[in-house]
Amino acid sequence: MNIDAKFFGAILFLVAQTSGAIWWASSLSAEVERLAGIQERAIPALQAEAVKCGLAIHANDEAIKELQEHDQAISGLDVLNFKVDELRKEIVNLRIVDQDIMTQHEKIFEWMANSDRSSGSNPYGSSYD
Repeated sequence: MNIDAKFFGAILFLVAQTSGAIWWASSLSAEVERLAGIQERAIPALQAEAVKCGLAIHANDEAIKELQEHDQAISGLDVLNFKVDELRKEIVNLRIVDQDIMTQHEKIFEWMANSDRSSGSNPYGSSYD
């Protein structure tokens, strides 16, 4: 039996290609198994991390709600601060008016003590009746 060299070369080429494909597939299979092992070990850690992230998100939501409640409680303080400032200004004005009234009373009492009531002269220019 006479085998043609081209046929023999083709058979050797196919055997080499098949061997290379088998070697490549086995290494690919080993890599897939290695990655599956890593993933299998990582899943519990990822699940625990997901739980922690969920708790952190919930805590952040609670903190945001608390801050919003504080903002609502504090929002009236600006108005109250303005009103307190206005009251302080009014108190200053009342003190000035009170000082003027006290000065006026002092002049009246001084006039009453030092002057004759029958003369009719008044520190304010009107006659005393």
